[in-house]
Amino acid sequence: MINLLKERMHFPVARALIRLKSEQARVRAMGKSPVVHIEEPYTGQKIMLLALYEKGVLRPDVLRLLRVARQAGLYVLAVNTLKLADPGALRGLVDCYIERPNFGRDFGSYKTGFLHVYDRGWHKTCPRLLMINDSVYFNSTRMPKFIDDMMSSDVEALGSTENFEHEYHLGSFCIALGRPVLKHARFVRYWRNYRLTDVRPAVIRRGEMGLSLVLKRCVSAPSQMQALYGASRFAEEIERDPHLMAFTIQNARRSDRAHWKRATPESLVGYLLGRYSIPTYLTKPDEISLEASLADVDRNEWIASYDDVVRSVRNRVENPQLIDDASVRRTLASLLVEIFMVGSHIHQNLASLVYLGLPLIKLDGLYRGVHNIEDINTVGNLLPDAEAVEMRKLLMERPYGENTLYGWKRAAFMRGYL
Repeated sequence: MINLLKERMHFPVARALIRLKSEQARVRAMGKSPVVHIEEPYTGQKIMLLALYEKGVLRPDVLRLLRVARQAGLYVLAVNTLKLADPGALRGLVDCYIERPNFGRDFGSYKTGFLHVYDRGWHKTCPRLLMINDSVYFNSTRMPKFIDDMMSSDVEALGSTENFEHEYHLGSFCIALGRPVLKHARFVRYWRNYRLTDVRPAVIRRGEMGLSLVLKRCVSAPSQMQALYGASRFAEEIERDPHLMAFTIQNARRSDRAHWKRATPESLVGYLLGRYSIPTYLTKPDEISLEASLADVDRNEWIASYDDVVRSVRNRVENPQLIDDASVRRTLASLLVEIFMVGSHIHQNLASLVYLGLPLIKLDGLYRGVHNIEDINTVGNLLPDAEAVEMRKLLMERPYGENTLYGWKRAAFMRGYL
């Protein structure tokens, strides 16, 4: 309660400071133009527009991403908000490298990149463009197939994942766009008119949410805007693959800091019992003894897998032989799909998505509280050892904000401004 009161007191100051800092960054950026360090001739290839926030040197996983893009024959246009020590060292990996003033977050880099494409007329011949940023860790083993899936698809606006927080939108950290969208007047106008800001809620509103609203108007049909690893795909896969159900239950998100629904032992067992069972009394209620020992009352079951869930249900009902495994699987699949669809899918279902083939791991999971150390280790077990070490280090450099920030910064974090 005391912390809540402190946050309420600090928040007006926090909001004012963040807006002031954004305006200061805007002023510092005024009159400064992006600097093009490398630009090779463009000959009509598919383009990867990569928004970077890298100082000095690029992260190892970003370098591996660039090598995969090179192998896929993509024209790589990279826009960096910070500065590299030796931009020329990127020749051979990057076709066009631009450094811009540090203002506007990732959407500022996207805007610089799209305007570069439009000013040079590349959109007239570009068959497909992948917009992606380095707010995610890139797993090398899954990346080649992922790039091929994103760039060979005919879907006009194909995100990697979906997000149901606030309202439906594609995760702006990775979206592939077909030529009909690239050339659409409304889409071009969106980028030419996009107003830069460093205020996070405004970036989410104008950028992530606003972009999806524009895409909905630019695609030729509703089916032309979807996610490669969307809820519908998860629903199909979990019905088809019993291993995915077992994996999802065993590796569901453990952090309880986010308010999103989770696949906990209580929720799984309770849902099955509520769906198929009713209470029965072998003894009249008024004859039940109240003299049970504490040991009889305070007992817990160990539930860590699909088989444990089914065993627990069998132990709680009469005539357990009547339980039909196919019905249980269908019911649990429905519940797991409902849980999958909550909030930001890449945060809510990270382990399951990596299991399915997604090579992207959001780097703010621990900071936002949607993941804990166990969640990070779970995903790390799905990666090559060296990459697991890299990924853990990057996430653990940003521990949970509520525990590490103080004063106006903590107030700003709790309201989504940091």
